[in-house]
Amino acid sequence: MNLKYLFGRFFHLGLVIIATISIVPSCQQRSEQNGMDESAFVFETANIKGNEAEYSRPAVITGHISHREVYPRTTEISIMIPFYDRVSEKQSSTIYEDAFAFSLVPYAPRTISMPPYIDHLMVCPGDSIHVELDFADLGKVVYSGKGAENNENLNDFFVRYYLKDWPGFSEWELNSEGKPALRKYEHADIFVEAIKQRLESHLARLDEFIEEKRPSPVLIALCRKEIEADYYSALIQGLLGYKDFQGEDVLACFQVKDAEPLFNEDCMSGNLFELSANIATWVLSSLNLDRKEELRLANDYPARLHFLEEATGNDMLRQMLITHLYNQLLEANEVERFEKLFASFNENVTYPLLKLSTRDRYVLKKAWQENPKALSNAILNADKPRDAQTIDLKENEGLKLLRSVIVQKEGNVVYVTIGATWCPASQQELPFQQSLAADEKGKPLRVVNFWLDDGADDLESIALGIENYHLTDAQRAGLDPILHLGRGIPFYILIDKEGVIVDFGEHLRPSIPETKGKIDDYF
Repeated sequence: MNLKYLFGRFFHLGLVIIATISIVPSCQQRSEQNGMDESAFVFETANIKGNEAEYSRPAVITGHISHREVYPRTTEISIMIPFYDRVSEKQSSTIYEDAFAFSLVPYAPRTISMPPYIDHLMVCPGDSIHVELDFADLGKVVYSGKGAENNENLNDFFVRYYLKDWPGFSEWELNSEGKPALRKYEHADIFVEAIKQRLESHLARLDEFIEEKRPSPVLIALCRKEIEADYYSALIQGLLGYKDFQGEDVLACFQVKDAEPLFNEDCMSGNLFELSANIATWVLSSLNLDRKEELRLANDYPARLHFLEEATGNDMLRQMLITHLYNQLLEANEVERFEKLFASFNENVTYPLLKLSTRDRYVLKKAWQENPKALSNAILNADKPRDAQTIDLKENEGLKLLRSVIVQKEGNVVYVTIGATWCPASQQELPFQQSLAADEKGKPLRVVNFWLDDGADDLESIALGIENYHLTDAQRAGLDPILHLGRGIPFYILIDKEGVIVDFGEHLRPSIPETKGKIDDYF
């Protein structure tokens, strides 16, 4: 279920959390208890490819806001840095005297964003970029500094030359009368032809952009990657739809080698992370396993790693496929499993952007695992002023609801599902949720549904004592930027008896047998 984002806004608090939590003693203690050698989890940097003096150069982004009185409650500006996770890594800067500033290490020329003001911002190692924002005219952005020309041209490319419109797969679509009708492309081969024509159209527009603007070579390479990576992602997602829903043989319609030229070290467009994740899905789907084998492979990470490593001869793509798998472990909060498989990652991933970003994600996840209360408090109290802050923050209706649900019955574990009645995946999980609630009856567990739509109140789950909340528009809007409800639902949050968020993510589906054990651990 693609909406927009999902649970992760406060990963940008990692630096604060790591600075305030002493994780070394607790890590050592756990290592001694489990017989692990903590030194085994040191990320090897001697094998990192490239010139450190070049890739480690920071980029500085400064900014100024005019007409700030239009949105006086906006107290910070954020940048999103694409990587493997449900959301991009995030940095936030408090607005001080109408100014803000960021410093990051991009590792290579790449795209980031500054939502909702700038969708695509190009940064290179050593860049110095100044941004002028106008709150009275959010579409007006003025650049200056070393990276100004690249970003003026990049913005022009997206606005004037590349308005994305990719054909896609769906079982149904609304016709001109607003009624459901069969999708436009009946078979995969028709879809493939349509999407190839769209690619040719976009590449022709890129040629016009190059002829008119004469952009830098690195910007040309980045724009071409943007177009082609979007194309291959749309192609793979569409083909998998025809395979899964219609049983069509689509393996000949895409070969991994087709996309390999996009994966090199000259620049990194943000959508290459999504594309490599889609390629990983394609590789595993191409095995044509039955449901039993699929479930077995889903939990057999060494086997999945083997298939991904053998899928391509392109070193960059191979490293991205490996990194995607390891970041899936971190996204699922499987820190110990990450550590058990760590040696292979340490040896095989040598691109600094991939290795060092994964290291930072691991350190943050490890810190959160050792002391989940710090991150939990940051999430649950995001609408409260921080220490020494006197700014006037409006209470967030979504967080207000979540906090009120947690405190209703103290001393209970709370298992929250966020879904929608129109979402097939949410509906598929309902029977498993009901079975879980029945199995745990009599235990200090509250099973709670947050419905993102105004569905009927007579859901079958109510009969089993499952608490149901149909969120108001204000509550949905409030939760969206906090939990990033959007990349996928259903989504799950596990809260212990002390009211601390101790786990979260898709991996807590009630249909997954391990979920019950994870819940039982907190009784």
